[in-house]
Amino acid sequence: MLGHPSTIVIYIKIVIKLKDILSEDLRAWFGKGGAGGVGGGGWDRYNSSGDRVGKCGDADEGEAYSACLSKEKARKLGKAGRAAFVKRKRAAQSKGGDAKKGGERSKGQKPIKVKTGASEALLKEIELFLEKNVPTNPTKWAYYKSQAKKKFDVYPSAYANAWAAKKYKAAGGGWRKDD
Repeated sequence: MLGHPSTIVIYIKIVIKLKDILSEDLRAWFGKGGAGGVGGGGWDRYNSSGDRVGKCGDADEGEAYSACLSKEKARKLGKAGRAAFVKRKRAAQSKGGDAKKGGERSKGQKPIKVKTGASEALLKEIELFLEKNVPTNPTKWAYYKSQAKKKFDVYPSAYANAWAAKKYKAAGGGWRKDD
């Protein structure tokens, strides 16, 4: 007996999801399919100048290493960012012993991963907007926080922090930006 009917339904949904995941076709992902990529599907290869040189996976053996990027990531990086990424990737490949396509030292070695830098640049921009406020009088703030912990069943909560901040400001406390 498999159990309750709702358990069976959940089991079937999991099996269907796993089947979808496991039937993924890398040819579609790398460019033989119909979605993504500048050249009509999948990922594209970029050279050390940041120029698109073809579809990912179609380089000839012995060619200089070119890095593959999705259309979205390539757009975020821009030409200079793509060029910098390819140069970093080439340096990492060289260090790992794979300077040219097909020059692997041994079969089955792990891929060499290099961060593109697109998300790091975005995080730096976001951090400019996320400044942390700190109390000008930490002792007084600690007192009103402890009072909020006693007064409210749930702490931390928006209500408890708002109450503590209101009492702290009423008692002459203030806030400043932390660098």
